[in-house]
Amino acid sequence: MDNPVKATPLEMAAIDVDGLTVAELGLVNKINLRGDFDSHACNSALTELLGMECQLEANTYVSNSASTLFWLGPNERLLYTDSDPQSIAERWRANPGTAAVDVSDYSTVLRLSGAKTRAVIASGSPFDVHPQQFGVGQCTQTRFGNASVLLSNHADTPVFQMQVRWSFARYAFDYIKRVADYV
Repeated sequence: MDNPVKATPLEMAAIDVDGLTVAELGLVNKINLRGDFDSHACNSALTELLGMECQLEANTYVSNSASTLFWLGPNERLLYTDSDPQSIAERWRANPGTAAVDVSDYSTVLRLSGAKTRAVIASGSPFDVHPQQFGVGQCTQTRFGNASVLLSNHADTPVFQMQVRWSFARYAFDYIKRVADYV
């Protein structure tokens, strides 16, 4: 039997207006990782698994060409990966006191860029996205309108990513589209 075609909640919708470009990234493999990230052994295992330094400060992320690792809490990380999520999860769970869950179909990721990006995000979020408060390499869990999101800053130009649950994806996208003309 052939594998079913996987769709995204917004079917790769995009917005391109003066000063703002928004695009759904498509399917992104996401794995929620749990462990004692204060321990050297846990961080070493994760570094070995991903091939990059994985010690994170609160509300930051690290990336290489194949993966992005987000800090979600003292014992929780979120991994975006080009690798097979089941394989990564199984390898991570082989370490004592760890847990991993494939959450690829839980949320979608929107990429927002352009001069209006910060104003659009600020219109729907209580979080301060001013460049002096929220720089490149930082992430936060916050609200956008009535949706819970993971927001990350990827460039000063600016470029942000907004991860939102599939069930709120259309709502967040339409919210962005409505306010883009007014900011």
